Amino acid sequence: MVNKLFLIMALSIALTVGLTTVAKATECKQLHAQIISTPTSTGCTSPVGLCTAGTIQGNQGLHGTTFYTMTSIAPGPSTAPNPADTISFSGVLEVTTAGGTLISHDTGIFDPSTGTPTSGFFSSFDTVTNGTGKIQGATGNFFIGGKTIEGKFVSEIRGEICLP
Repeated sequence: MVNKLFLIMALSIALTVGLTTVAKATECKQLHAQIISTPTSTGCTSPVGLCTAGTIQGNQGLHGTTFYTMTSIAPGPSTAPNPADTISFSGVLEVTTAGGTLISHDTGIFDPSTGTPTSGFFSSFDTVTNGTGKIQGATGNFFIGGKTIEGKFVSEIRGEICLP
């Protein structure tokens, strides 16, 4: 009887410690940032010929540089305000900071004909897929919305990043 009681207590303690460890394994925080980027051909491996390089300023340690590689492009929806000009796209966003690199998969839509002749609007959602350094093991999702201003992509980011 004592052995059974001891075994039950040991299992109970192990489960409690294990569940506490799992609960503390990931901490999610709200993410807010701004990216300003421009098209670049330097280091661009995009199969559709579009990459951007820029800077990011944000919370959660996201201060540094960005590099975006568009991996696919397709016509936008036929019901868009400017269906002939609207495109859908997908790609990889890399955010490099002093603490490591955050990598996300990005999918969105862009209408370059909206606004003034030199501006257009875009929106996308990202899923964090990888990280290095202090960001290794990160997960999360965020939204990007912005417009082009004088040839630059100016965007705001809102979402959540979860760090181990």
